[in-house]
Amino acid sequence: MTRASIVASAGLALTLTFAVACDKASDEQQKANAAQAEANKKIAEANGEAAEKASKAQGEADKKIAVAEGDFGKRREDYRHKLQSDLVDLDKKIELLEAKSKTATGKTKADLDANLTAIRARRASFAADLKSIETATAVQWDDTKARVDKDWTDLKALVDKAA
Repeated sequence: MTRASIVASAGLALTLTFAVACDKASDEQQKANAAQAEANKKIAEANGEAAEKASKAQGEADKKIAVAEGDFGKRREDYRHKLQSDLVDLDKKIELLEAKSKTATGKTKADLDANLTAIRARRASFAADLKSIETATAVQWDDTKARVDKDWTDLKALVDKAA
């Protein structure tokens, strides 16, 4: 073999090697691109499922919140209505005490008038607390209810004592 043919053969072998290597690299890149596309597809599907589950969970939570708010509103209104009714009855007792004070004399009248002054002040305070029930949130409810219950008990005791 002559030198020229050896060089030509070596060149041909080198060209074939590069061609095969380029084909292999191209194949590997296509495989990598296909794998990335598949991974991206799976990620998109997983994100879609997660968003759907989150949306469904939020919807269920919203329903539960609406039910709880409705229940709280009903409980608050029932409590307010009961107290309002009890207050009407107590106001009748106060009116009887005021009538009794008008006809009383001496120490009895002085005691009734002093008690009625305290009763009126306590009644005004209770009326303000009763209004606070209407705006009390669920978070404030326990404190508001406890304060109103205490004011009611004190007012009722004061009227019963005077009667």
